[in-house]
Amino acid sequence: MLHKKNYHFILLLIICGAIISSAFGLIISSILPDGVVKEFFLLSKMIGWDPFIIDLFIINVTFGMYINISVLSIIGMFVSWYFLRYFK
Repeated sequence: MLHKKNYHFILLLIICGAIISSAFGLIISSILPDGVVKEFFLLSKMIGWDPFIIDLFIINVTFGMYINISVLSIIGMFVSWYFLRYFK
């Protein structure tokens, strides 16, 4: 049975895998010539909601979040999950 701390570690590892693979995607985009392969690796979708403001006259609070998911970030998440399962 996994403890709560282990769930946080798993989530952190998967997020790190997505960030590292997205950075790797920027490197690949500068190396690859224009074409279908480059467009495939750089294909991404923004998921989230627009910021909205709550005005309380004394303080303004703004909420909003976007996550940019790309093909390489999904690959990075699967690779980090595989390494987590392999080294466990």
